[in-house]
Amino acid sequence: MTTLATIVSVLAMIGASASWVVGAMNFFFTLRVLSGEGNRKQMWYAMVAWPFAAREMKGEAAVYSSRVNKAMVAFFTCLMIAATAFSLSANLSRLSR
Repeated sequence: MTTLATIVSVLAMIGASASWVVGAMNFFFTLRVLSGEGNRKQMWYAMVAWPFAAREMKGEAAVYSSRVNKAMVAFFTCLMIAATAFSLSANLSRLSR
């Protein structure tokens, strides 16, 4: 059981890393689209206060921003699963002694 919890923890950390990369790529795509549209104010607003700026985006920037939001949810979900699995693994290894 300890090995299974460790495997789940490692896989969740890999998932968190992958979702972070996907989120960062889509964030940069969003900024690129905003800068191409000449919307410097909204681009800076997106860098400073992402959750508030994402609601106001339209067009292609809105598509990328929704992907960033989904990646953020996946990232934090994977982190919570990894922390839970690591805690379970640590407790099971302590109890098996």
